[in-house]
Parts: sequence; structure tokens; C-alpha cells
Amino acid sequence: MGDDEEKLTDSTVRVRDTEVTEVAVANSKTGGPDVVVVHWEPGDPGHPTNWPRLKKYLIVCSVCSITALSIANATCLAIMSTWGVDFYNTTRLGFTVGLTVYNLSVSFTPMILTPISEGFGRNEIYQVTSLLIALLFIPQALSRSYSGFLAARWFQGMASSVGISMVGGTIADMFTARERGKVMNLFSLFVFVGQGSGGLVMGWVGEKAGFQWCFGVFGIACAGSCVLIIVFCRETRADTLLRRRAAHLTKSTGVCHVADCDWHAEHKSLMQKLRVTAIRPFQFLVMEPIVTFLSVWVGFAWAVIFLGGTATMLVFEQYGFGPGQTGSTQACIIVGGVIGYFSQFHQEKIYRKVAERSASGHAPPEARLYWAAFGGLLFPAGMMAPEIPWPVPAVMLCISYWGVYCMYIGTFNYLADAYETYSSSAQAAQSFARNTISGVFPLFARQMYIKMGYPQASSLVAALGFVLSLAPFLLIKYGARLRAKSPITSSLVGQL
Repeated sequence: MGDDEEKLTDSTVRVRDTEVTEVAVANSKTGGPDVVVVHWEPGDPGHPTNWPRLKKYLIVCSVCSITALSIANATCLAIMSTWGVDFYNTTRLGFTVGLTVYNLSVSFTPMILTPISEGFGRNEIYQVTSLLIALLFIPQALSRSYSGFLAARWFQGMASSVGISMVGGTIADMFTARERGKVMNLFSLFVFVGQGSGGLVMGWVGEKAGFQWCFGVFGIACAGSCVLIIVFCRETRADTLLRRRAAHLTKSTGVCHVADCDWHAEHKSLMQKLRVTAIRPFQFLVMEPIVTFLSVWVGFAWAVIFLGGTATMLVFEQYGFGPGQTGSTQACIIVGGVIGYFSQFHQEKIYRKVAERSASGHAPPEARLYWAAFGGLLFPAGMMAPEIPWPVPAVMLCISYWGVYCMYIGTFNYLADAYETYSSSAQAAQSFARNTISGVFPLFARQMYIKMGYPQASSLVAALGFVLSLAPFLLIKYGARLRAKSPITSSLVGQL
């Protein structure tokens, strides 16, 4: 190489031969110059946390488009049952099984995709799954086979799980802990926009254009999401980028370069990683009281959103609403989410003040739960609305969904802070409980509301919500003690 060749900002020096040898000796664990260990330097522009802010937010918005469409694809089935029962020649319960199959698939798939994304990166998974999601609308729209419908829903749920389980990891790849709260707030807003837009849009599409066009519109929207992923999404996992850099340097210099993450890491096979990711979340769900309480609490609230798809249809049909008007009531979820989005700025302000008063400069995880605790009261309170006139229950639904938003993001941030290194397992446990319960509730929602009566059924749901709302208050008071007794979080207590 020539003397005028520049020094790269990546992990090694690619200049004169003498300088390469010095770096190799300094970094090699073998004592020889044949292996150079590649690591990230502070401020390296190639590291995802140092990318331009616009680039990072374009990536976040592109992957969040999968999130919104995936969740809309789940919540829309309630209103689509108006026509789907006849199209597939099944019962209303049979059509609802399509939602159960979808949500169960979403629950289990992250256990497999997590280790795969660790080994091969996230971007390729986003690209493949976004294409699969779009293509799997074709058999649902064109075939009248009920079994084919369920099969398509299962595989679509598997592909859609990345928009629910992997986006948090993508955000963590690019943003520091101080920046992450605002970005997770944006992600949560996409989640609630998806929740509300499914019924809102498909109610009118089905009424005006027919049932098959519901899947057609979804397919077109998901094709647009594929384009966004291709144009804007890039690999964000730092370890994967470092491996690629090491491979490039090996090829260009002829000297073996090894990524620092591979040099020091304990090497495990894919099957060993699968065992950990498949078993540990269930261990957390059963043996970690914090994870158990929060999973049941948020899982119940999440399931009520899916139960509400059926319940709101029954309630608002009393006012003579057609499918389009009934589906429009799901816009209450979006309104609640938007209010929750702005209230979260106050929660972040509280968190920063607690951190400033702390001797360590770090706020305890319980400081994430103040608005979540308040949301836990708003959620069941909104279920207690009288039925006449119709704007009253609509406004109360907005309040209820506002509460669920605060619960959702508060729990997410709490688990991330409390479990740090193991937060992905804690989140997977909570996600599994949330999606599993959400898949089961709609199976009995219609029968429950018809047999008990609409006010009585809503009051029962609200009563259970009030009981479960004790969870965040108990954690605010006793969370530090529980974490000190936990074999997982006890090692982290001194850092908080």
C-alpha cells in the first residue's frame, strides 16, 4: 500500500504494512500478527448509534410500517366476520379462529427468530418476512377454502411476528438508553394506530367494495411496506456489521480479521441458542414474580382490545350502525394512543427528575411506572360507560385505550430497565402472554356479551381490570425488594 493511503475510522488500521503489523500484535490473542481482532472505536460513524438521526428515524418508520400493518391484520377480523362467515362457509366462531391461529403464531415464532437474527442480522429477516406477509393475502382473497384460510393466517402470523418482537431490538441497536424512551414512544404509537386502523378501514372497504377487497387492500399496503423496507431499512445489529467489516478487511488485506464479538464470545450452536430463547422466557414467566404480574396485567388489557372488537360491534349495532360506521369506532384506539403518546413526555420528565435526585445518577426501574399505574385505573374506568347516547361510550373507549397505551409502554420500559441483559427474555415472556391471551378472548367474547348482557359483561371486565391494576402500585412500593430477591435482577440492583 502507498504511504498516502488514509487511516480508516473502523476498528483497524489499513495503511502501511508496519502499522498493520503493530495493530495485529496489539489486538491478537495468539501473540502473532496473523490475526487482527476488529472492534468498534468510540465515535465510529459505522456504528448504528452514530448514524445520522434522519437515517435512524427512516429505518424506524420503515420497520414500524410492518408493525402497524401486522396488528391491523389481527384486529380487523372482528368487523370482517360480517362477510367472512359466508365467504368461507363457516360459523362466526370458526372465522374468529383465524385470529386465534394468527396470534398464537405471533406468540411462538419470536422464540425461533431471535437467535437467527443474532447470527444473521435483522435486515434480511425484515425483507423476507415483509414479502411473505404481502403474498399470503393472495390465497385468503382468492380461495374459499377454510382450511387454506387458517393455514395462511398461521404462516402470516409467523412472518408478522417480526414487526412486533424485533422492532424493539432494532431501536436498541441505534439509540442509547437516554434516547430510547422517545423512540419507543413512537413505536408504541404505531402499534395503536395499527390496532385502530384495522377495523376503521376494513369496515368501509368491506361494505363498499366487498370482502375480498379487504385482503386486496391489505396486500397492496403490505407491498408498499416492502418497498419502504428495501429503500430505507439497513442492517442495524452492530455485531453483524462488525463481522462484515472483518470479512471485508480480510479480503482486502489478505490478513485474517476477526470481529471482537466472535473472538471473546462463548460460541454456541444455533440449536443451543434456540434452547435458551425458547426456554428462558417461560422460566421468567413462571419463576419471576415481576414478569408474571406484569404479563398477566398487560396481557389482560391487551386481550380486552381484541375482545372489544367484538363487543363494540354488538354495542354500536344497537344504534343502527352499519359495518363501516361500527368499524369506525375502532378509531377510539388511535385517539387513545395519540393522547397516551403525549402523556408519555410527562412520564419521561418524571423519570429524568428521579434520576437527577439519585446518588448514582440512575433512576430505579419503578420510576417508569407512574403513568402506567394511572393508566391501569383509566383502562377499567373507561369500560364502565353507559350505552346511551352513543358518543358517551365512544369517549369512554378513548379514555380506556389511553390507559392501555400507558400500561403498554410503561411495562416495556420497566422490563428493559429491570432486566437489562436479560430484557429480551423478559419481553418475550410478556409478549407471549399478551398475544396468547389476546388470541383466546375473542373466542368467547360474543357469547359472553349476548348471554350476560352488554352492561353486565363490560362491568365484569372492568372489575377484573381494577383488581389487576394493583400490580404497578405494588411494584412501585415493593419492586426494589422483589428485584433484590430475584437471582436474575439481584446482580443489577447496585447499578440502579
